[in-house]
Amino acid sequence: MRTRIAPTPSGFLHRGNAVNFLLTWKLAQRHGGSVLLRIDDLDPQMSQPVFVDDIFATLSWLGIACDEGPRTASELHDVWSQRHRLQLYHAALNELRRQGRVFACACTRKHVLERSPHGRYPGTCRTADIDLDTPNVAWRLDDDSVRTLPYPVVRQKTGLPSYQIASLVDDTHFGITHIVRGLDLHPSTLVQRRIASILAPNHPFLSVVVYHHPLLTDDHGAKLSKSQGAMGVREMIAAGETLQRIQDIVGPMLEALGNGLYT
Repeated sequence: MRTRIAPTPSGFLHRGNAVNFLLTWKLAQRHGGSVLLRIDDLDPQMSQPVFVDDIFATLSWLGIACDEGPRTASELHDVWSQRHRLQLYHAALNELRRQGRVFACACTRKHVLERSPHGRYPGTCRTADIDLDTPNVAWRLDDDSVRTLPYPVVRQKTGLPSYQIASLVDDTHFGITHIVRGLDLHPSTLVQRRIASILAPNHPFLSVVVYHHPLLTDDHGAKLSKSQGAMGVREMIAAGETLQRIQDIVGPMLEALGNGLYT
């Protein structure tokens, strides 16, 4: 077993992140596996040094020592940053282009919401025949088989690969065999499996075991989210949160995962 912890340094980590990290690490321990720390820092506007430091501080508080990956911010920058793997991401994008499986999209998020109350892209630009090399256009996968996430973006308007591509390529590159994700990422798992099947019939990602655990919610039943200001781990610690409380949440989840309830 080879799994990974893969936070994005776009905000201070919250209780849900801590639970996911500890659940992933305990799963690997139970099966004699290894854990890679992969910090998803591809987008420079989303990646802030203070949030990178928060990742290392949270892992230290949880008592997690990853088997591979950066141990400091300087190691992340010099060796492990996703910018060092840009060539791999673009190779996957170029293969999708070669197969004619992407189309250019000029829509903004506002345009998508105006055309779809659920925020699901309806394929507006699919038949517009916009040149893929046009500046400031995204590339979307010409596939709507994942109904909760149709025509997903695979290359951003900035020219950077999307999360779907970078995560898929990284998991393949690092030989990941098991992934522990929140249930909210189930559509992403389906999209990444679809992309993998297009890239190669026997793509390694198709055999990766993915567990989707229930999400932690706030007092109003909404999922915890960095973007929505969920209390950070560092604030929890200052307020008296103990590691035992996190472990008490993880214990039953680990047993449920072992019983195959989170696939």
